[in-house]
Amino acid sequence: MSDQPVSITGLSVLSALGRGAEAQLAAALPGAAAFAEVQRFDTGNRRVSRAAMLADVRSLEEELLDAVTAACAEAGLTVGQRATTPLFLAVHGRSGVRALASKAARIYTSACVSASTAVADAAALIRHGYAERIVVAAGYLVESDQFALFDAGRALSTDGVVRPFSLDRKGLLLGDGVAAIVLQRGEGLAEIAGWGRTGDGYHPCQPAPDGHGLAAAIQCALRKADLPPDVVGYINANATGTGFSDASEAAAIRTVFHGEVPVSSTKAVHGHALEASGLLELVLTVQALREGKLPVNAGFTTRDPDCDLDLILDAPRRATAQYGLTLNAAFGGANTALLVRAG
Repeated sequence: MSDQPVSITGLSVLSALGRGAEAQLAAALPGAAAFAEVQRFDTGNRRVSRAAMLADVRSLEEELLDAVTAACAEAGLTVGQRATTPLFLAVHGRSGVRALASKAARIYTSACVSASTAVADAAALIRHGYAERIVVAAGYLVESDQFALFDAGRALSTDGVVRPFSLDRKGLLLGDGVAAIVLQRGEGLAEIAGWGRTGDGYHPCQPAPDGHGLAAAIQCALRKADLPPDVVGYINANATGTGFSDASEAAAIRTVFHGEVPVSSTKAVHGHALEASGLLELVLTVQALREGKLPVNAGFTTRDPDCDLDLILDAPRRATAQYGLTLNAAFGGANTALLVRAG
């Protein structure tokens, strides 16, 4: 096992908030949500017609290829190094990304924990000496099929707003997200200090009400880093704005932290990027810690006694710690926690 940290040395990201990590945080800090009427496809027969979509986006494969190239360039990889660096890719199947998928060492399709699982696997392989560096890339661009699925499942917010942890939350909204990071030994932009993955197996769609699976993932991430809970100064929550999920996550956070850590969910501004969510939110968390500014929990209106957390409301907060957590959860009871150090 290497005693050197596993660090992010290069990154690239886009969402409906813009291109680049700085653009993401600039919009997320005050809670400037990017949801608008969908123009990319017809929503005339849908209950909901809003999503967070970047206007000048190209094909998913083109955006992913550019993201990987940009992240490798920032990491200072030579052409030869890039050619020999494994690619872990998180996408919704191979359709539309066949050229890139053919070059991937692993493809992750485990729904909303795809990207975070890929990061955890990559960090473990590097820490234990099985790889020197790994590129993790993830992408989802809002398209008609998944939009129709979530709309038919009554999961989308009917008032066009995502309200994480708020008593009047009505559901999620989808959003574009494409990101790539380079992970390698040594110092970098941020360290992946710990990670945890669990499966609670409670229900095909609903999380365990007490949040025990997600709490276990958080505790696992802290154990891997050999750190106590009180080092964590920010949590970018999975919170999608749905009833069962947000309450379960709040219970998990209270179990580990007793409510004494600042929390917000950036999904309230950039939407749910499905397979890419974990990587998009990791980059946002890293950028928030590096700039020392924590984004608000946008869309919030009314406190929910089942979500009794230290939510960042009204205005961004100054970061007071170097460590942050980004949490993700998926259907089937899958949970991930990534502990990062930056700043």
